[in-house]
Amino acid sequence: MNKIYILLILVVSLYGKKDFYYSFVGDDLTQISQLKKDQIKAGTARIAEIRRFIKEGLIEQALKQVEIFRNSNKLDILKSELILLNCEILYKLDTKKRALEADAMLEKAINNSQINQVNLLEAYKLLVLLKIKINKIKEAQYYAKKIEESFDDPKSKVYGKIAKAQIYLKTRAYRKAIKILKKELVNTTSLEVATIVADELYDAYILNKQKDKAYELVEKVLKKNIDYYANDSYKALKKVKKLIKAGMPKLAIKIIKRLLQNATQTDSIDNFKFILANTYMDLAGYEPKYMPMAKKIYKELIQVKKGNKYFKRSKMYLDEIIMREGKFDPQMIATKYSNVESMQYKALMQELLNALEDGKYEQIMRMKKIYSTIYEPIVHRFGYDSIKQIYDIVNARMIEYYLKTNQCQQLNNVLKSVSDKALLLLIEDKNATKNMFDCMIELPDKRSYTIAKNVYSKAKNGEVYLYLERIAILLNRYKDAFAFSQKLDMIGNPDLLSKEFLYRFLIYGHKNSKYSMEKFFEYARKNQEFIYNNQNNPLIIDFYYEYYLYLLKQQEDDEAYDILYKLYQKQKEMKARVYSPFVEMELARYAKLDDKYDLALKYLKDGLKIKRIRDGKSVNRDIKQDDLAHIYYEMAKIYEYQNKKNKYKNMIKRCKNLKDTDSFYKKMCDKL
Repeated sequence: MNKIYILLILVVSLYGKKDFYYSFVGDDLTQISQLKKDQIKAGTARIAEIRRFIKEGLIEQALKQVEIFRNSNKLDILKSELILLNCEILYKLDTKKRALEADAMLEKAINNSQINQVNLLEAYKLLVLLKIKINKIKEAQYYAKKIEESFDDPKSKVYGKIAKAQIYLKTRAYRKAIKILKKELVNTTSLEVATIVADELYDAYILNKQKDKAYELVEKVLKKNIDYYANDSYKALKKVKKLIKAGMPKLAIKIIKRLLQNATQTDSIDNFKFILANTYMDLAGYEPKYMPMAKKIYKELIQVKKGNKYFKRSKMYLDEIIMREGKFDPQMIATKYSNVESMQYKALMQELLNALEDGKYEQIMRMKKIYSTIYEPIVHRFGYDSIKQIYDIVNARMIEYYLKTNQCQQLNNVLKSVSDKALLLLIEDKNATKNMFDCMIELPDKRSYTIAKNVYSKAKNGEVYLYLERIAILLNRYKDAFAFSQKLDMIGNPDLLSKEFLYRFLIYGHKNSKYSMEKFFEYARKNQEFIYNNQNNPLIIDFYYEYYLYLLKQQEDDEAYDILYKLYQKQKEMKARVYSPFVEMELARYAKLDDKYDLALKYLKDGLKIKRIRDGKSVNRDIKQDDLAHIYYEMAKIYEYQNKKNKYKNMIKRCKNLKDTDSFYKKMCDKL
């Protein structure tokens, strides 16, 4: 009797009634002993238990158990499934190292005929995913083809097509993947297969920036077969993360609620509740009705203090809600959670919104660089698309305030009533044009700007276009500004394009798009003289900073260093009030790489001592305690290397004396 037939008998027996256990026979056609039957039965139960861990998302625990079982297992009949299970768990740990380990294990097992025929399809499917994970695309294609060629049944053929689509997704051939998956989705009659195909098609739509189609698809899947996710916590939570990331939290909530309905274990229930509350909070900024729902769940989660791993986080998020309700002062929250970075930024965000509500616009503008450090997800959590959106509101209200002070009021009144012909004549008088637009730049007024734009937009005058572009930027009309920038491109005057260079930088930066900024920096690299010609414009500081980060990403290290050094010189020259010593610390890092320790010390000292102009007075820059700890630590290590013991001790002492920081470098100092 061949091994395949024995295996089939075994599978039937394991899932059949106990009365059928006499069907187990060995290679010699003799009945398997009762002891071995019991061992097989126990082994199968143990495998089922490991799979339960996977479904509950306890992947590390599942790995530990499968490795113990594999090392102790003596039954040949279970080896194939255990290898496959081991590799599946390693893949789900979602690291390249583990994927490499699983890939080697599974491929070796297949080549050595250790994988039984009934497990072979699953082995090939998993091997395709592993090959994709470790970027072995050609090998993935080989095994995807194996699936299609090695199995005759229609369902297996579909899995071959899915594997092919997965490879297309990895290679960014999204349209090809979509074409394959859509065809299989239409043709299949199996709800399970349709759901699996739809799951892959969702990813393809998202990657191809077809979010509406992705939403429509997953909405249908959840309506028809939500239990595909709800019966497997690992799949469900993976899908929940994808939906939240794609901005579809309401669909994620449907899955989480079904998980809660199915859950029986207290740990699982609390886990799902916590995730549900967090998802409500993701929605609460835009739809306030969800905040009380989150608040209710967090209160439930903190009821049991003993052994409750969600207590601290639930209490923290509950405090956040109370702060957002106006019952806790943001500074109190910042102090209470001084070691939690996310809560620090949430307190900062609430402080900003409080200042906005109280009309403290000048305070907001003074703190702009600090507020701009707030992470985008936290900004979204409070119901805004970006920090810039808040600044737009601030700017609009500030303009209203300046209008009330009658700055440039007379000129604005004239502009609102003057004829188009008279305005066009102003172009001939350069001084008049300059004065008019300088006033509009000093006090941007939407109505005056609209009139000027309507009159001058067809004038084909580059100087005017540049003024209108600058005013459009001040009024946050970036579409208009971009249009005027394009008009300047058509005129093609190098002098005007040079003057416009840094305003173009602002326009592309406002798009908040990686692609747009890359396009701008490519433009900058082609027009190096524009950078040189704008050395005296304060905007050059922000440009240098962003340009430096861009060059680092492009691995243009030498050019990046040159820009960083220019940024350093320009900050000193303009006495710019830069809150962070980032530039000096970066230069010190480069100096250390070149073993120029004295130069590194010079930059670090500059980071501490450089003065800035504030309210007409020269003052030392304010530096975060975290940055001070970093600088003191770096200086101490250099002094240690130079065997300057007293200076080393002095730096460590300064570092240890810092009070309002619990940073990595402060901890390192405390250990010395």
